[in-house]
Amino acid sequence: MGPVSPVSQGGTLEPVSTREALAVWFTGLLSHYPAAYATIDAHLKQVMPDTKDFLNESTGRDSRSLVVRFQTPEAEIRVPFNDLSDGEKCFFISAVVLAANQSYGPLFCFWDEPDNFLSLSEVGHFILSLRRLFTTTGQLVVTSHNPEAIRRFSDENTLVLDRHSHLEPTVIRPLHDMAVTGDLVEALIRGDLGNPR
Repeated sequence: MGPVSPVSQGGTLEPVSTREALAVWFTGLLSHYPAAYATIDAHLKQVMPDTKDFLNESTGRDSRSLVVRFQTPEAEIRVPFNDLSDGEKCFFISAVVLAANQSYGPLFCFWDEPDNFLSLSEVGHFILSLRRLFTTTGQLVVTSHNPEAIRRFSDENTLVLDRHSHLEPTVIRPLHDMAVTGDLVEALIRGDLGNPR
């Protein structure tokens, strides 16, 4: 996933493509829409039931740092955002996307291979959860090579991108226009959906 800074200097509702983007976006979201906290909290507790809460602690005059607290009946632990696993960061990012889409959407979300950092048992649930986030407003575009992620989309909303070499253009075709026999993933593995020559 690469480094994602948990420290923000200010806040915005328009994330930028820097490593501070999540922290600054998160700070802006909660500054403008405090009720978004409840949405993020509820989503995190669905996917990580031991989540107690999360804090955007002040670390200086204009600086904040994100910390997530987990709790069981026996213990509690504070985890700085950067110390979360990449999969846990994905869950947190999806919760922020959900809250932003509900608070001031509609949003357009393009997420390149969101399943890369998840365990096999989490992929299907995560992709379905992302899809549900955008059922009433906004638009989600996901790219994936993961069989479990691919199976979570219908033929009507799936595009197949293919190219034979780096010197050829990528051909984009709607899956529902292609003749697929049997399981889509098996057809992809066999190469049955390649570009017509």
